[in-house]
Amino acid sequence: MLRKWLLFIGVALSLLACSACSNGIGSSSNQNKDEPELYSFSIATSASPNQENIIELKEMGRNFEDKKDNKITQTFYSFRIYYGEYGSILEEYKEYDQFVLSTVDYFDIQWINDSLVSINVIRKKDDGSTFNAETIELDISERP
Repeated sequence: MLRKWLLFIGVALSLLACSACSNGIGSSSNQNKDEPELYSFSIATSASPNQENIIELKEMGRNFEDKKDNKITQTFYSFRIYYGEYGSILEEYKEYDQFVLSTVDYFDIQWINDSLVSINVIRKKDDGSTFNAETIELDISERP
């Protein structure tokens, strides 16, 4: 009975600590309060053939508040490819600042093996036809 009670107290304290961390208690941030926070929009995900690794393509943006008109404007910030082991929280990424998403029709993701992925960026022309504008090669085994 004492073990169950101690286990219950340990779990409760852990949950309380996690809640405090997520509310910013006991943590510091070096982010400027005037700088808008990033938001992300998931474009596509793809798992490697044997589900060892996974990638997620995301559009990153910032919300700017126009204090005069009290409107929020969303602006493009960057394009990121998050990667990592299948089933894990993806924290590592490659970032592309000058990537134009407005003309992308779709991404053709082809895994070469469980650690090498080729991403064809298919863009749309003004006449509606599509073409392979570029190919992004990503070797997940070469982690920093």
